[in-house]
Amino acid sequence: MVSNSVKSVCSGLIAAAMAISLAACGSAASTSGDGSAASADSGVKQETITASEVKELHDALPQEIKDKGEITIGYQNTAGLPYGVVGEDGKDQGLNVDAANLIGEVLGVKVKGQGADFSQLIPGLQANRYDLVTNITTDTAERREVVDFIDVLYGEPSSLVVNKGSDQAGKTLDDVCGITIGVDSGSTHEEKAKAQAAKCKEEGKDELKVSAFKGISNMLLALKSNRVDAVYLSMGASRYYAKQDPQIQLSKPNSDIVELNGFMVNKGSELGPLVRKVMLHLNQDGTWKKLLDKYGLADLAPSDAVVENTEADYQSLLDAAKKQRS
Repeated sequence: MVSNSVKSVCSGLIAAAMAISLAACGSAASTSGDGSAASADSGVKQETITASEVKELHDALPQEIKDKGEITIGYQNTAGLPYGVVGEDGKDQGLNVDAANLIGEVLGVKVKGQGADFSQLIPGLQANRYDLVTNITTDTAERREVVDFIDVLYGEPSSLVVNKGSDQAGKTLDDVCGITIGVDSGSTHEEKAKAQAAKCKEEGKDELKVSAFKGISNMLLALKSNRVDAVYLSMGASRYYAKQDPQIQLSKPNSDIVELNGFMVNKGSELGPLVRKVMLHLNQDGTWKKLLDKYGLADLAPSDAVVENTEADYQSLLDAAKKQRS
């Protein structure tokens, strides 16, 4: 039985988070590229970014996709804006979704969008439930062992989000021990929080507990009901939710350590080089930067070289990206 106080917290969270459904995990949902359910004060520009078909890229599609006239694309719809949410109209929206639609437009095929929790995306690729994943995902050497990346975005700083007035305000992840932190299950935020927990233990400090949740709405519910002391999110999501809910606030962001974020295909998939060409086309004609600008992320737009050379040795690619951004 859920208490009335928890029901009240949940109701407030859902309103602040634009009605992200707690039961939306793993459900298929139709894509919506117009951002119509984004509120006027969400920081998301109310505009539609479109692209035209490029025949030579359409012709290069695998025959199976051409025959169906449809490409199945997975993405996280529990990440929160600017990346992915289920809108008030029941349709998925956010950068992940708009990116899927742009790729479909350039390739001249219909997009079958499937929203899921982050933890389901790589297994979904491996089980061939998706042809492509357009979730903004941190490119790591470990993930490269099972998927191929198309890097499309520089990483952004991350921040703890705490309840207003918390004594953890003003701290970074590197500063905390002896509290409980909420993270998105399977994310690099979970990995970094666990690394900090190990550091706390090595230094003989109080235990840092890490609790993994499926989706930001569940993380924020845990924060506001005091089951965790802080949650660890990207700055984009942190800014959005702190603006929507006066009861929570950003703490101090971690330093801007350069990372690369990208889309994913199965290891060795013939779609990888093709989607890379699509994204290079969108990057070169300015469409991709326009879409990033819609979500307040234009400063994270990658160079053409980053998009084009994703197959390079990971460390060499990362070093080049760091040099470019320094």
